[in-house]
Amino acid sequence: MKETEKISEQDIAQAKVTLKPVFGVRPRVYVPILYSLGILIILFFILVNPGLRNPGAYLVFQGNPESAAVYIDSSYAGNTLDGVHAGPGTHKVEIRKQGFAAQTLSAEVPHRIFATLIFRPTVKISYQLNPESLEAIMLPSFKEFANWSSSGKPSAIYQLPMVLSEAAKDAAPIASDDRVAFAVPLLAAGLSVAENATSVRDVVFASVALAAPGGSPLGLLAMARNAVSLLGTSKNYAATIMETMPEKADDKVRNALSALKEGASARSTRQASVFGLRSVGPHSFIMFGGGQVESVHSTLGSADIVYEESVPEFGLTSAEVTQRQFARFLGENPEWKPENRAALIEKGLADSAYLVDFDLSKTDNRPVTGVSWYAAKAYCAWLNKQAPAGYEVSLPSEAMWETAAADASRDVAARGAFSNRAATGPLTVGSTGHDGLGFSDLFGNVWEWTSDGFRPYSWIQHDSSVFDELTSVIDAKTVKGGSWANSADQISLASRGPVPAAHASEFLGFRPALIKQ
Repeated sequence: MKETEKISEQDIAQAKVTLKPVFGVRPRVYVPILYSLGILIILFFILVNPGLRNPGAYLVFQGNPESAAVYIDSSYAGNTLDGVHAGPGTHKVEIRKQGFAAQTLSAEVPHRIFATLIFRPTVKISYQLNPESLEAIMLPSFKEFANWSSSGKPSAIYQLPMVLSEAAKDAAPIASDDRVAFAVPLLAAGLSVAENATSVRDVVFASVALAAPGGSPLGLLAMARNAVSLLGTSKNYAATIMETMPEKADDKVRNALSALKEGASARSTRQASVFGLRSVGPHSFIMFGGGQVESVHSTLGSADIVYEESVPEFGLTSAEVTQRQFARFLGENPEWKPENRAALIEKGLADSAYLVDFDLSKTDNRPVTGVSWYAAKAYCAWLNKQAPAGYEVSLPSEAMWETAAADASRDVAARGAFSNRAATGPLTVGSTGHDGLGFSDLFGNVWEWTSDGFRPYSWIQHDSSVFDELTSVIDAKTVKGGSWANSADQISLASRGPVPAAHASEFLGFRPALIKQ
């Protein structure tokens, strides 16, 4: 480039940009118009467009309980804590929460469109749900609490919700006497299923909230005294404390608790006496006298805990329910047949494995498998129609099952089908012989349902109807005895496991109990 063609700083400073007229309109006229249009467009998108695109208002709720579901015109819209958006017009707003009577309100939402992005239009709604009963609030929450407690150890990215504490807070309007009477059974039931420190904290907070709402000093003192009394009834509670305490607990404390646990494990069990036989339908029940028995359960930390428990007079069938026996039940109760599996699944009474290999035309005397806990309960209810006066047919409790299995537990390997016998499935009931009391297959062959919800620390007890109500709603039920897929050295009197009540499998069956009322 030639020197004369180069652009200098002076040239740049002296340069001018001159706009030309557009359609005869001079720049001094159309430039301000363009700026004005730009500003108007920006203002439109800020002040008007949001209201046009999403007209209406935000519904803000205030009332008790704080967290509840919101339905607008019968459709779920959100919850009271977060609030919900509603379009302009008159709406039917329904607020629902389990354990409370629903409340229906009318909300008038304005048709405002200007500046909604800056000044969000809101409609305040006050509500007050009336509790149906303390049980209606706390029992479903306890079931949810038990499920969360067994879901694993919480971490920085995986936290457990404080479902019991929230439920106890919701129960504040309930009469004080009812709440106080519920507090200690809740503490006992909660500690018996709490598998981590977070769950322990939740149940303690909930119990205190029921017994001492607002932190009453006398209420807190009474709750602390009850907790100490509850946990101090047996040295076996050391196992509960040790397995849920933080990992950084003092070694001296852990060693002391371990010694206590070993001492409990060394005790021998005392069992009820046998006094005869009773027949109900096709089943023969070996009967036991009621009273105090000693049960043995394995903790999550693999410690065997021995503790005393009370059982009524009861009997247990000498053998597991067979395919042929269950077929008779299905004949009179077709709603439980395999072809109705989809309906049972929809009701939460079974899963996809329910009676999946069951053939009514080829039944035999092997134990029936693929039966959910609900189906086993239904069989017992059907058999109960033939029970003698003063007795009820039901699934046995863990304590009843262990009482019946104490004799067979002396030689587990000789009882039932185990994998070390090259078993490919359960054998015909009784084919491996009977124990000294006349039972067959209490160990091996198939795991057996019990009536009890699974509680890892089942020796934590409280003698009250509230405690029984709480533990009965636990979804995971306890199974006992082992199956043909286990080896004999894996199974003992203390062996137990949790299985969801709707679950069914080829390893699981049942035997009924006859219980004096």
